[in-house]
Formats: sequence, C-alpha cells, structure tokens
Amino acid sequence: MSATGTASPAPSAAPISPPANSKTSFASSLQEYIFNTGFCGQQYADIQVVFFNTSLKLHRLILARSPYLAHLILSLMPGSTLQLAFTDGNITEEAVYIALQHLYSPAPEHVNEGNARAVLAAAHLFGEADLADVAYAAVASAISAANVGEYIQWVGISPAANGNGFAFGSTGYDGEYGNYSARLRQDVLDFLLRSLPDHIKAAPEGTLATDPRLLAAYVPLPFDLFKQCVESPDLPIPFMQDRFSFAKRAITARKKAGGAGQFEESAVLALKDDGDGMAVHITRRPKRSRAALWKVEG
Repeated sequence: MSATGTASPAPSAAPISPPANSKTSFASSLQEYIFNTGFCGQQYADIQVVFFNTSLKLHRLILARSPYLAHLILSLMPGSTLQLAFTDGNITEEAVYIALQHLYSPAPEHVNEGNARAVLAAAHLFGEADLADVAYAAVASAISAANVGEYIQWVGISPAANGNGFAFGSTGYDGEYGNYSARLRQDVLDFLLRSLPDHIKAAPEGTLATDPRLLAAYVPLPFDLFKQCVESPDLPIPFMQDRFSFAKRAITARKKAGGAGQFEESAVLALKDDGDGMAVHITRRPKRSRAALWKVEG
C-alpha cells in the first residue's frame, strides 16, 4: 500500500516487446523529418553555407558527418557563415548541393552520367564514401569510344611527367581522387584492351587489326598509354605480324595528327627476350634537328 492508501501498480510480468520494425520505422521517420525540415525547409539552422551562387541555412551537427566540413566548422560559432571555395575545377555547384543533401538523406538518384565526375570529386573531398561509390559506378559504366579521350585526360598520369615510371593503370600512384583515380585508370585500360575489341569483334566487318574503330581509338592516346596497349599481351591481336601492321598504321596516323610532337615514333618486330616467338615494341626518340647550316668564310 502507498502512503495514500492506494495500491501501487504491480510491475508487468514481462516487458512488452516493440514491433520488430519499430526501430527501422523510427529511423526512417527521423531521417525524413531531418531532411524535410532541416535541409528542404532550412529551419532551426545554426550555420549558413555559401558556395558558388548558392546559399543554404544548414546545421553544424549534420555537416560534421563530413570529415572535411567538420574540420572547417570546428572553430565557427553558431550563426556563422561558411564560405566554400574549391581549387578542383571538376567540382560544380550541382555536385556540392548533392553532396550536402546526401549528408541529410541519401541522394543516389541524383547522380547521372552527366554529373557523375563532378559528384565523385565533391564526394571524395567531403569524405562521403557511399556517395563516391555511386558516382564512381556511374562514371565507369559511361566509358565509350567517344569519350575515352576525356577520361584519359581526367585521370591519366603520364610516366614521363611524374618521373616515377608508373604505367597507366598502375596502382602505385592513386591520383587526385585516391583509389577511385587508380580504379578508373584501370577501367580505361580494360576498355581499350578488352571491352572495345570485344565490341568490334562482335561485328561482322573485317578483323580487329584492320578495323578503323580500333585505329581511331588508339591514334589520339598519349604515347605511354599507346605503347602499353599495343605491347600488351591482353590486346586480342595474337598474330604479331598483324599487330605490327596495326602499330605502323597507327603511328602513321598519329604523325599526321600531330600526336607525336617533337618525337619520332616507330614500331619494331623483334624476337622476345626469351627467344620464344616475336613481339612488337613501340619506341620513340627526339626528332633530329633540321637547323640550317651556315658557311663561315674566314
């Protein structure tokens, strides 16, 4: 009995078990509330984020999910303005907006072939691995003969330029976007050595070594990547004489297109180092100077 003479309620023999999906339902409801009220409605904000021509009233607690943003706002007082500026020209206003929205609620549906590279750049900077994975998948699946040159410029590393001797596709150097750059370089290499040749071989016209589509894809390649592809055992041109003929045609076309620059490129058909069969080697050397000779009379 209690002091008032009223009997205390007896404890339940067993606690009532909540529905199995109650936590999931609560988390979903909370996420929806935070996204709609916090991001879309910009209510109860304690920081203003400005980037490009966009200004958003957001929340430091949510922004801190990004290691990059957490570092920037660490010393900012509530009500402050955070001005974001980027040295990476690949990061766009749309990509930053998607990356910020993703901190409030997953936004993979906003990633497409047109913005995937920019989103990958922003997500990698912000430390949003799940969004970067989505963007990487979209980027990798979009590689084609029409845009492979753009991809090479975007993620390519010239061994001659970096001085470290890394071949295109090597994992020895990650690049600007970490492991994503290394994976994309390998994706480009796989496209040139496997996907594109397989697509061409599926067509009934001619053989791979004489197909103009393979030639068109190889002619603009940087020298180191061109050499790597032509010499690779993965290039499905097994007969070395055919590969040699293809290499000579490509080098002639590269010379006409000005791709060789100040170098003279050549293809050599020679015995392998172990003496077991033939191999094609691509070489280059500086062009000989054709400076005029002046006769000096004493």
